Amino acid sequence: MESEAQKKYNRNYREENREKINAYAFKYRQEHKEKAKAACQKCRKGKREQVINHYGGECECCGENTFEFLAIDHINGNGCKHRKSIGSASRMIKWLMENNYPEGFRILCHNCNSAIGFYGHCPHKKDK
Repeated sequence: MESEAQKKYNRNYREENREKINAYAFKYRQEHKEKAKAACQKCRKGKREQVINHYGGECECCGENTFEFLAIDHINGNGCKHRKSIGSASRMIKWLMENNYPEGFRILCHNCNSAIGFYGHCPHKKDK
């Protein structure tokens, strides 16, 4: 485990050598495109899993729990505006984590999420 002194040294080094580090990282990614892409995808998937699990890990409407089918939903319906202010889906995940998983979000499957967006309700709830 890193000591506080080592962390401080590393932080200062990164700040003082930002251009050198960025140039090295860029060169590495160019020379190892597939490896860098796989590492990035793995990291993104892990963060997305963390957020989805925090908010319950399954669709609040129908109970779907297949990871690939799940989406993060803005409960109050302001998702489009919020996403535009933040940027990409990856940035949304990062934003949720940095803001300590705020309230106002839930997990829905893409079907339920789309139905609510297009029709104002989900057929699962209409039948009940």
